[in-house]
Amino acid sequence: MDILNNIIAVMNKEEIRNFKLWLNSTNASDARKDILLFDYIRKAGDKYDEDFVFKKLYTEKDKNSFYRLKHRLQEDIGYNLTLLHFGKHESNNLYLFLSLYNIFISRNQPDIALYYLKKAEKRAQQIENFELLDIIYASFVTLSSNHTGINPEVYIQERKENAIKLNKIREADQVLAAVTYRLKLSQNYGKRDVGLLKLLDASIKEFADDDSIKHSKTFQTRVFRALSQILIQNHNFIELEKFMLTTYKKFLDEKWFDKSNHETKIQMLIYIINATFKNRKFTESLDYAESLGEELSAFNNMLYNKYLFFYYNALVINYAQIDLARGLKALDEAEREMKSMKNSYYDFFILLNKANLLFFQRKTNDAVRNLVRLYGNDHYKKTDVSFKTKIAVAECIMQYESGDEDTSIKRVEQVKKQFKEQLASDDFKRERFILKLIPDLIAAPDLSAGKKLFKEVKKFVTSTVKGSVEDGEVLRYRAWLAPKVGLQPEDLSA
Repeated sequence: MDILNNIIAVMNKEEIRNFKLWLNSTNASDARKDILLFDYIRKAGDKYDEDFVFKKLYTEKDKNSFYRLKHRLQEDIGYNLTLLHFGKHESNNLYLFLSLYNIFISRNQPDIALYYLKKAEKRAQQIENFELLDIIYASFVTLSSNHTGINPEVYIQERKENAIKLNKIREADQVLAAVTYRLKLSQNYGKRDVGLLKLLDASIKEFADDDSIKHSKTFQTRVFRALSQILIQNHNFIELEKFMLTTYKKFLDEKWFDKSNHETKIQMLIYIINATFKNRKFTESLDYAESLGEELSAFNNMLYNKYLFFYYNALVINYAQIDLARGLKALDEAEREMKSMKNSYYDFFILLNKANLLFFQRKTNDAVRNLVRLYGNDHYKKTDVSFKTKIAVAECIMQYESGDEDTSIKRVEQVKKQFKEQLASDDFKRERFILKLIPDLIAAPDLSAGKKLFKEVKKFVTSTVKGSVEDGEVLRYRAWLAPKVGLQPEDLSA
């Protein structure tokens, strides 16, 4: 699959619709080869056959015309995507102003060029893009030879002052690279409590001449984005919680949050919610979830739709641990609030979590119905086969608990056959155990202490397991089996 196919594969519905409207506005025709090729690539996906589509579009054997068509289509998509998205990101507007400056310079229109250069300068200052500011100030100096209204000395001084800021950012990038490397190294060697804040301070002293870097909003934002991802990838939620709470408090104390970086504030809250949840601080996590809900309404609901799902996800994951009824209530509210968004993933999330919460409320038949409804969901159809395997295993457990033994055994055999390749992998040994266990439980419903099956189940339940492994289970197997051997889910070790 080449770059054109990759670009088309990741285009969303808005981008596809906008592109086709744009093509048809230039020359509407059902026989347009670019539209036919675009539609074929989009629908064929991994089954794309270049020889097949070439023969459909051209009668001659020479493919040069076909390659030119592909090249033009790729350029048109890129141009249209730029037009569609340039207003959605602040940096895109900056590049637009610089492009217009270059256009009017080439036409020998210095007044118009100066107008757009000043707009570029203002935008670059707003978003602290010091790299482009250096280019902009250099352009002012160059333009001064054709425009008497520009004093080059002013911009020479501006460029010098900007260079100082730029040098600080470069120093900050060096610090960040060093901290990132050291953090990765410490995680790889299993040192869980790395003292991230001390590591950061030590690295600033070592790699930066200017200690004020650590008080820079731009630097702190970069640190937040880079280090939070590393800590999540390594499942170091204890260090993530400490780091995020310190960073969030610093931004609040310095009054660094405003409309321009409101999304950063929301993202920080989401990290704090997830970190405190992972550290089993459910009440604290819910408190931050309420703060997130309030922030979604800020600036005239600017980011409400984009992050509403994360708010409900925060409620559901926490209430699933401490109050199943309130978790179901949150899911019902999410279903009402997000219905208008018509997003199959949201429907998938609601059905899956409803099934889970209903199951642990012992409303097994309702749980099965919600889980089975998933199979008709559009997002489920695109879901990775590994996750489908775990959904199917969860259904087998629910079918068993519903008391329908015949359906349960039949479903176990179907799942073994349908996901044979996945279940053969070492990554699915826990699923293999569950699928073997269900028929054994049906054959020997009296799970008595001292019996072989009892010992097998208790060993499985009390064995140490990584949190990341259980996070990947649709229905936590140990939580389901614990009461069968006289234990409670909350007593299980991580």
